[in-house]
Amino acid sequence: MGEITLRVRVPDGMERLFEREVKALVKAFESGRKKPRVVLDDVFGIVRSEKSARELRLEVHENAVSLL
Repeated sequence: MGEITLRVRVPDGMERLFEREVKALVKAFESGRKKPRVVLDDVFGIVRSEKSARELRLEVHENAVSLL
């Protein structure tokens, strides 16, 4: 397997999040999934919303249940 080194400029404090996302993408490519799964806790606080975290979680859960 080859190796690639990425050099990316990200906003201060976002280094770990970006690193996790890149690792998730690599893992997704290796496992053959179309895209990585993102947990709401990973993006909470980044995306501004008028809803609380609890409301967002309930909405996600309702949408996931409706897909079944």
